Order: sequence, then structure tokens, then C-alpha cells
Amino acid sequence: MSLETAHKRPESVVVRFRRPRAEDGAAMWRLVKDMGGLDLNSAYFYVLFARDFADTSLVAETEDGRMAGFIVGHRPPDRPDAVFVWQIGVAPWMRRQGLARRMLDALLAAQPDSIDWLEATVGPDNAASMQLFRSIARDRGVECQEFEYLGEALFPNSHAAEHLFRIGPLKPEHSNKSS
Repeated sequence: MSLETAHKRPESVVVRFRRPRAEDGAAMWRLVKDMGGLDLNSAYFYVLFARDFADTSLVAETEDGRMAGFIVGHRPPDRPDAVFVWQIGVAPWMRRQGLARRMLDALLAAQPDSIDWLEATVGPDNAASMQLFRSIARDRGVECQEFEYLGEALFPNSHAAEHLFRIGPLKPEHSNKSS
């Protein structure tokens, strides 16, 4: 399935979803830097993910080419049937329009049939992300497993523990697969 789709909600900005390119990395980095609240990775990280993990990442842009949001993800080597969402960024001027949800739905729709699981880690103070991932599971009628994944002792700074959200199986024909 293609990510090259345009979406318009009533009284909202038209956005187009597409796979990222290396050239998008700088705009992704600036968006995270300007919005605050997310861990700011190096500019190199965003360029690399946009280039090498475009199949599991996504950019949302306006008709005039402004970046409205993005998803950075990958397939964990030990779980090739999963898409792990590393980070979702939404421009402040696009918040409260359901963009994060629409981006996730578009990303999942573009995945091959071999993808059965959506995974993401969420910090304990990020209620909006928890609600987002739980709603994906609820609306698809699938399980949302939540458990501690990366304890705070692993981080060299004051980073809180990260909880893994594992949602699926996403494809009904795969619902008898074990997790």
C-alpha cells in the first residue's frame, strides 16, 4: 500500500503522508527541537532513519511542503513481525487534530502482511501517547499488552522507565499466532 495519500479533516489543514527521505532529517530534528517534550536525538539520527528506515517511518506535510509531523520506526531484528515506533512528532500548530492517529493508521496500512504487531515505548508521564496506543488496539479489536521494558537504571541521566505497548495481532488472519 502507498503512503502517498492526502487527508483533510473539516476546518483543518490538508496533509499528505509519504515515506521520508534523507532530506527530511533536518526538518524532523528541528520539529523535535522546537516542540519540546520529546527526546531530541542528533540530526544525524533523523537523517539516517529517514534514509534507511523509510519503510517503517512516515512524514506528514502540508500542501506547501511544511512538515506537520512524522513517525520514526523500525523492525526489531529479533521480532521481524513487528513495527516498533520510536518517536512520533506533531508540530504544535497541528495538535488536537488527530494527526498522530492518522499517521499511525497510514503507517500500519502501508506495512506488508508479515507485520502482526505495533510496538512502542511510552514514559509513565505521557498520558496522551498511552491513550493513543490503547485506542489503536481498542478500535482494531486487538490486545494491547503493556509492561516495563527499559528500566530507568539503564539510562545514564534521569530518564524514566519506558513501558512497552505491544498491540496486535493486527491482521485478523494471523490472530492465532503466538506472541
